[in-house]
Amino acid sequence: MCTVVYIPNNSGTGYFASLRDESPIRPKASMPQINDDDEIKFISPIDAFAGGTWIGVNDFNNVIILLNGSFENHTRKSFYRKSRGLIVRELLSCELPVVDWNLMNLTDIEPFTLIVFSDDNLFQLLWDGTNKTRILLDATIPHIFSSSTLYSNNAKAKRKDMFDNWIAMNPPISKLSLLNFFKSFDDKKNGFIIDRSATMKTISYSFIELQHHQTACFSHYDFIDYKFTSVDMSIDKSLSSCMLLNKTKF
Repeated sequence: MCTVVYIPNNSGTGYFASLRDESPIRPKASMPQINDDDEIKFISPIDAFAGGTWIGVNDFNNVIILLNGSFENHTRKSFYRKSRGLIVRELLSCELPVVDWNLMNLTDIEPFTLIVFSDDNLFQLLWDGTNKTRILLDATIPHIFSSSTLYSNNAKAKRKDMFDNWIAMNPPISKLSLLNFFKSFDDKKNGFIIDRSATMKTISYSFIELQHHQTACFSHYDFIDYKFTSVDMSIDKSLSSCMLLNKTKF
């Protein structure tokens, strides 16, 4: 939930990735699975601590990914009435998540950013604790986003430069090629795979591929238990078939 990447693909949709920076002693989230809320199916891991999630794709072809913080780092309050991950889960149960986010009451919710792909449009939705900001992004070009709670503006700019330079080499895009790019920069504090202390490190990597408006493929690597899971789901609402694919050691 602290590094997010979007890369358009040839089908007019895209690839999406999230690196989750979190305490390794936090209760473990489930591996990604197909969930069914209000007759809308979505693939996501589920956080064991609060029951929400930080990334998912539903069968309306909507992708939602969470970043902690808004434009700048913030001072945490002692009380928030709801986990930000529950906001993501609620929006994954919507056909029109941008509209529903705009109507949501976010009072007493900790600041966050959502990267949302919906109706072939890419949005950055920000809540700073007081105001909402909606930004329509150019979905024809790649983007990288870094959490304001963990990365300074200088660190964000450096990470963007590294990503842009990699994209400029026109690499083949896959879950492995992007993961190899992330691993290629050995900076434990401000690189992509971080390990700052016993309480903050990159614990997982998620990759979503939308294929021709027909299938969503969600791949997930758990860096703590060294597990890999892949789940496919139809994103044609006229089809009800979906399947859980191979669950093997990574």
